[in-house]
Amino acid sequence: MERKNLIGRIVYSKAGRDKDKYFMILDVLNEEFVYLVDGDLRRLERPKKKKIKHLIFTDKICDEVKDIILKGKRLNDATVRKAIGQKIANKEV
Repeated sequence: MERKNLIGRIVYSKAGRDKDKYFMILDVLNEEFVYLVDGDLRRLERPKKKKIKHLIFTDKICDEVKDIILKGKRLNDATVRKAIGQKIANKEV
């Protein structure tokens, strides 16, 4: 998958200490690793580096957050938390 297609996507961790938690892809390091945030335990200043093979990809993308990231604007943890919560609860804005 292309980098810009992955940024903002909601993923589910299927392995590791963070198993069974939802995250959003903040950035793509290479073909094997991505950086994840959830706005709570994994904040923007310390994203989680995770292997792609340990993730389950959902079809949900936080378009509003994706645009902020791709345009290089300032993003905060509250926005990330809110976006993930809305997508998981299926309450699209």
